[in-house]
Amino acid sequence: MHYFYSFPAIRGYQAKSAFFSIMCPLGLLSKLFTFYNNEIPEEYRAQRIVNEKRIPEIRDYVLNNPNDYVFSAITASMDGKYEFISSTENENIGILKVDMDCNLLINDGQHRKAAIDEAIVINPKLKDESISVVLFLDKGLVRSQQMFSDLNHHAVNVSSSLSILYNHRDPKIELTKKYLEHNTNLKQFIDMSSNSLAQKSNKLFILSIFHNSFMNTIGNAELFDGELVDFAFGYWDELCLDFNEWSSILKREVSPFHSRQSRISTYGVVLESLGLLGYSLYETNLNNWKKYVHRLNNINWDKSNRNDWLNRCIQSNGKITKSNRQVKLTYNRIKMLVGLSLSSSEIKLEQDFVKEK
Repeated sequence: MHYFYSFPAIRGYQAKSAFFSIMCPLGLLSKLFTFYNNEIPEEYRAQRIVNEKRIPEIRDYVLNNPNDYVFSAITASMDGKYEFISSTENENIGILKVDMDCNLLINDGQHRKAAIDEAIVINPKLKDESISVVLFLDKGLVRSQQMFSDLNHHAVNVSSSLSILYNHRDPKIELTKKYLEHNTNLKQFIDMSSNSLAQKSNKLFILSIFHNSFMNTIGNAELFDGELVDFAFGYWDELCLDFNEWSSILKREVSPFHSRQSRISTYGVVLESLGLLGYSLYETNLNNWKKYVHRLNNINWDKSNRNDWLNRCIQSNGKITKSNRQVKLTYNRIKMLVGLSLSSSEIKLEQDFVKEK
């Protein structure tokens, strides 16, 4: 005697083989799908190793957004007995009966499945909700491995900027976007969707780097103090008005492309450094902080200025690069050039930097 799971299903065909789309209750996922042990050698697995660190983030996403979370379909293979019973109206719509002894393997979506399992333990009401599952017929390990490769080969990660633009949950992101709604002139020069600027782009910054830089001015604050937010808005306004390297572009006197050819002032490493400078000015409670912004105009931002920028943000081959350490070293140099004192940790970084020369 055989026992079956029954699902309303739609049948389709790809590469001359049938596949099925079903709605699966979340509470049934852990019973239906199994994982290969992570200790099995890669060549004998049809799935990637489950990264345990990814699971809490996905789990918490579901738990924190019970009214508007979204999951794409899980893709899986089934190896065993099944029966598709067509409806009288349409031969490709009906009931899919899957033998309970059937082996079902997730080809794409194992992290979603594991996170859903954990979320249900915390919030059992989720078990009655559902996720779509696309089931293909299992044709062996080689075919399953090829399916995994094919499913991921053409995947394109969403750019960081576009992810930020479409994120309406994160209060930090919302604050950055609020500032850009305030400073509409600057917003016109922000590329909202790309990970990097094209060589001849007429944009000044990409959104993801600007967001990081604006957050540098906020510091590590989780709750945004009104005074700090007001300062951040004022500080970035002042940069746009009084920092000639930027104001000349915002006034359309110089094109972003021509500025990038010879200057470092619009590169991400400098942008993030200036964000840190803003927070430093706020922390020191300087009533005359605007004079330090004005002193930025006395700095030589030319790419040929190796005395100030070599190995901080410009490599020996002339390439401008950005790492966390390079941002901090560039920020240190800017602080010194505008006449601000370094903190003890910044002095230590400078000492290490000098030793490396």
